[in-house]
Amino acid sequence: MTFEEPHHHSLELLAAQALARGEAEAAFKFADRRCRVRPHPEPRSYVLRGQALFRLGDKSAAIRDLRNALDLAPEDIAANRRMLAWADGAGKIEAAAALIPQDRDLDTLRVAMEVLHAAGRRHFGSLTVLDDTIEGWAVWTGHEPLELTVTDGSSSVAGRIQPDPLHAFSDLGRAAGFRLPRPNSPSSQLITLSVEGEEFHSRRVPGNAVSVSHQGAPYGNGSVLAAQVDVPEVTVVVPVFKGYDATRACLDSLMPAVRPPRHRVLLVDNATPEVRISNYLDELSTRTSVTLIKLTRNLGFVGAVNRALSLIPVGDVVLLNSDTIVPSGFIDRLAEAARSSRDIGTVTPLSNNGEYTSFPIPNTANPVGSLGDVTIIDGIAARTNAGHVVDLPSGIGFCLYVTRACLDAVGLLSENFDQGYLEDADFCLRARERGFRSVCAPGVFVGHAGSISFGREKRSLVVRNLGVLKRRFPEYTKQSAAFVRADPLRRMRESIERAVPASAVRPRLLVTGSGAVGAVTGERARLLGRAKVPSVILEVRHEAHSTTARLLNAAGGLPQSIRFQLSLSSEHEALREYVNTMRLSGIEILDPAKVPLCLIELIAALGVPYDIFIADAGLLGRHNESLSAAAIRSGRQDQLASVIRSNDESVDVGEHSRVQRWREFSEAAGRILVPCDHARAFASSFFAEHRLTAIGTGDGGRNSPRNPTKQAVSRLGLVPVRSCAEEQFLMCSLARVLREKRPELSITVIGSTLDDHGLMRFGNVFVTGSVEAAELDWVSRSYGLQSLFLCATRPIFGHPLATLALNSALPVTFFDWSLGRLKSRKGDLPIDPGSDLSDITSSLCEWMES
Repeated sequence: MTFEEPHHHSLELLAAQALARGEAEAAFKFADRRCRVRPHPEPRSYVLRGQALFRLGDKSAAIRDLRNALDLAPEDIAANRRMLAWADGAGKIEAAAALIPQDRDLDTLRVAMEVLHAAGRRHFGSLTVLDDTIEGWAVWTGHEPLELTVTDGSSSVAGRIQPDPLHAFSDLGRAAGFRLPRPNSPSSQLITLSVEGEEFHSRRVPGNAVSVSHQGAPYGNGSVLAAQVDVPEVTVVVPVFKGYDATRACLDSLMPAVRPPRHRVLLVDNATPEVRISNYLDELSTRTSVTLIKLTRNLGFVGAVNRALSLIPVGDVVLLNSDTIVPSGFIDRLAEAARSSRDIGTVTPLSNNGEYTSFPIPNTANPVGSLGDVTIIDGIAARTNAGHVVDLPSGIGFCLYVTRACLDAVGLLSENFDQGYLEDADFCLRARERGFRSVCAPGVFVGHAGSISFGREKRSLVVRNLGVLKRRFPEYTKQSAAFVRADPLRRMRESIERAVPASAVRPRLLVTGSGAVGAVTGERARLLGRAKVPSVILEVRHEAHSTTARLLNAAGGLPQSIRFQLSLSSEHEALREYVNTMRLSGIEILDPAKVPLCLIELIAALGVPYDIFIADAGLLGRHNESLSAAAIRSGRQDQLASVIRSNDESVDVGEHSRVQRWREFSEAAGRILVPCDHARAFASSFFAEHRLTAIGTGDGGRNSPRNPTKQAVSRLGLVPVRSCAEEQFLMCSLARVLREKRPELSITVIGSTLDDHGLMRFGNVFVTGSVEAAELDWVSRSYGLQSLFLCATRPIFGHPLATLALNSALPVTFFDWSLGRLKSRKGDLPIDPGSDLSDITSSLCEWMES
């Protein structure tokens, strides 16, 4: 059943069945793999694994999984019930607060209220809102009755509810259940429960009456904008609630960008509680280009926007968050993009924090910077990306330009979305149904502070609203994922980056390939960052018909998207010029096998000191594979050295020239960096000892306390590093032979492989799925492993997973690339790389028995 499709569903079912049988260990294995394979795990996946871990006695890990589930769905009842039962402190209180409004189990609700009462809460309640009815319950203290209020911003209805002495919760205080008629309103309604003027529970819900078009007519306390002034071409709508500093920065940048009478600003004071904001809005409202609407009660973001839209009968609209920073000319440039095609309905600019349109890292909240920073990036974007538009799955509401034709066709924002999250996507998807496109204008850049922290409340709202969006547009999630994979905005981001200097100050340039050595490079960058040394990674990728060099700021600044086609002389020169602007403090070459000669010549011509980092056997250039084969066949150090020193016997003329150039380049290097003792022993075959420089790897050394088992090993862990064909062949061969020699042996592969299912079909192997290096010890303990086999069939040094495996508290078997030069720890089994499979399995079986 494990291999039935869909595989992830089979794993969840097997885990649930194992839990029902009381087999916690089996349940953990299935649930753990489910949490590590695609598609991404859902909340129930983490709850299943957490349940298994709790039964196995690992309470802290179980609670960690509940947090994972609640990160995805903060209101998940199963996760919150377990958090209420297992956790202490803030986790328990948060779970209780999440359960009160939605759980229906009386015992769970009672426990939740007791927890919250101990934390100082005095009133509790739940609301269920139907089209014509409001139902719920409440428990409160004090002598006054419960008050339920329904308001839509223009009118309010209130009712008083007396306590019921027969209610199930009457022993906890005054309690009552209620079922009341709901007043009709076309606008969203805020329903609150309060006692003695203290509001303790509320819900905002969509209106329950058919909305009447408000075009050209007054709406509530506002007035028709067109009746006051000439028809504006574009109106910028800014709803304001809290955050004086961000609001002030936004409006201070907006006002100089407004060009009346083409532009007007409509500010919505959404019942702000901050006097400074209210006073500032009053001050701005004296300008002829500004109209201010003051709401007496907060309508939420969507309600405030819809109130404003109802007052704008003509002209295009820009919906602008009050935490943005806008550059001069942004309105007209967005308008130009909108008018470039009749079917464009919405336009979104680039931003530091704009989801699809984020720069420099997409789908990330990059730092916002100052107005000066925004202006610089916007100016470059305007020069490099002018006239371009890129289609989006949906527009993003932080700064959304909407054409009049689109607005008239679609109508107002949907009020089915709590607190204004994803209503922008819903609007754009409704527009698409009517033939309108949503595009990005990459020639405009707008700063967006956004949420400083993605708190539980906001996350809960987003998850809830995403469910609403999926029901309405089930294909949107797939379309969004496809856009992220394709990343059609990458070239637009790159064009800006090429014109902006790198943000790191005198960084070290780390030159690498991808794959396992790429992971070594990432770890090197992390450790340099810890030492306050900035670094930029230059990653070389060899593709079918080209070689590409990508620059990546390891700390998240610029650059992020730049790629250079090294096969083109113009791109080679552009790379040289860009690298020169970085004013490098030094260069480290970590993957010589992947670095083409043209890049070597570029580095040599920079005049910057460079070092060679021994991450693998890459100094052999294109003969990295030859080294692996030679080493595994012979295991002799002299033969290892002979490969690199060979001339015409093993390379053609062109490759001989390359090897000779590498020899010259390495001899001119300042230092040969070795990240560990194994790397030093390996490198000493090729370099004089005095040239080798040890660098810290943060692994804590190889002298950690050991507690080897005194029993025969029955649970072996295999640790793949490269997940390559060689490692796959080794693991399959070991599984086959050990199934015959040691049928009682259980093998766990820690990580993912080229073919997980193929390995697991041997029957004695279970593959966990993807494992981060930091998880290695925990996974080893959780699976009850007694020893590890590091399956690196080629030299690799400084790799975070390999380093932690070699320093594991468990006995470790590994291929000894020092070839006996380095003394191993007591209990470990170093294997000669030249051993054949028979020798390896014989040594391994004897070692596991001893």
